[in-house]
Amino acid sequence: MERIYHNYLKWEDHKNGFYDYCKKSKRDYYIKKVIEMFNDSHLTNIYMQKVIDEWFYSCEHNLTNESMNKIAYIGQSACCIYAGVPCEVTMRAWKMLSNEVKHRSDNIALKIIKKWELKKKLEIISQDGKKEDMKKGYQMKLPLN
Repeated sequence: MERIYHNYLKWEDHKNGFYDYCKKSKRDYYIKKVIEMFNDSHLTNIYMQKVIDEWFYSCEHNLTNESMNKIAYIGQSACCIYAGVPCEVTMRAWKMLSNEVKHRSDNIALKIIKKWELKKKLEIISQDGKKEDMKKGYQMKLPLN
């Protein structure tokens, strides 16, 4: 997939405090929220899905970057949407989670990323209209005589 760039003023993550500095007085609250979200697989799935549904420009900018840790980005973004947690705090709290929770959360993020990538590929195909990408196949040909 080709790299897509957007000015940071369009990024939804920037607008929602993803890169903000966290005051020491709020850090413990945010850490509890990160642990709360990741410990609940249902919440993790819901908020990771919200990232790709609600953060159009941020996802295009970050998920088309081959050098980006996309799994971490989805998890950190989900925490930001869930409770306004800056990415730096999510990174700190991640170390406090069990290996089982980390593994499960990584798998959820991977599934969400694959869903986003498939959606983008289908959009590109429909925009380009390349015949070789849009060929219709047949299960079988029926004689009509």
